[in-house]
Amino acid sequence: MGGATIGAYRIDRELGSGGMGTVFAATTIAPAAGMSAGCRVALKVIHPHVISDTASLARFRREAEIGLSIRHPNVVMTLDAGESDGRHWLALEYVEGVTLHALRAELGIVPEQLCRYVAHEVAAGLAAIHAAGIVHRDIKPENVIVAGASGRGVAQNGARAPDARQDCVVKVMDLGVARGAEHDARVTKTGAFVGSLQYAAPEQFSGGGLGIDGRVDLHALGVVLYELSSGANPFADDDWRVVFQRVLKETPRALGTVNPQISPYFEELVHTLLAKDPAARFASAAELVAVLDAGEGSAWWTARAQAIASAAQRPLRRVALPRETALFGRDDEIAALHAAFDAARSGAGGTVLVEGEAG
Repeated sequence: MGGATIGAYRIDRELGSGGMGTVFAATTIAPAAGMSAGCRVALKVIHPHVISDTASLARFRREAEIGLSIRHPNVVMTLDAGESDGRHWLALEYVEGVTLHALRAELGIVPEQLCRYVAHEVAAGLAAIHAAGIVHRDIKPENVIVAGASGRGVAQNGARAPDARQDCVVKVMDLGVARGAEHDARVTKTGAFVGSLQYAAPEQFSGGGLGIDGRVDLHALGVVLYELSSGANPFADDDWRVVFQRVLKETPRALGTVNPQISPYFEELVHTLLAKDPAARFASAAELVAVLDAGEGSAWWTARAQAIASAAQRPLRRVALPRETALFGRDDEIAALHAAFDAARSGAGGTVLVEGEAG
């Protein structure tokens, strides 16, 4: 389909395809939606075979309406929407980067500092979505993209100081199953679950899904963070019935026992998001952002740490450091060490002092 035009957009190449539509990299060939000719967009075109399905077409139109209403740096922007020659489409912000799914596949386990950064940025995007009266309902690694680098580059930037992470822009995408909190959020007209089962919250399976709110997205974020920092989804199974029961009844293993390098703070934060009772989670995405901003200095963690230590009658678990740790964000220092080693090998002696906290 490369070279074909839809409305004011010329299709360049396919980026991916899903059950609802195909996404193409495209370029504006005429001014459109405030953009001049030559702008790059991601063009989502609904599959022809679902156009005749009233519910699917309504869902696509709802995605357009919701997307056009939300403007936040941590949410992929919907720029334009329309119909051309019977084809329905959305023009989205074009973002180059890696999804969290691809990042975990490449790294295996994502460093905690990067997980914290991802959590903060996704929570900020969710706060904007929730402020618009919308529940995303499909937060998962495939629907979060980290722009601006390859997987290894993202990990290196994410392990640096916060100001160096500006190169890693995290964005929530795909509002295809988002809805207002007042709607039935559990089933389609056929009774099929809408969303991704292993990232669902327990309350999405009861009461027809009525009355759910943004805390289901926080639960999904908790599953994503557990998966990134442990290497595995805690509820996953090939049998959907097992997944269903795990989501409803099983409490995942303590994250620190799966990955001893995880701090008690981050472990408790993730398990708070994973609470079966929505009232036991953070009250809102905005509250989660504030807790992540303050880190171990937050009032939330001070209270939780005291409660945990009191209940256990011993100090909090210490982070276990591996004997060998990867170096992230130290390219200049490594280059200097290599240069010093080469100089020494050629007969020019010298002294190199390496200092700093372990890990």
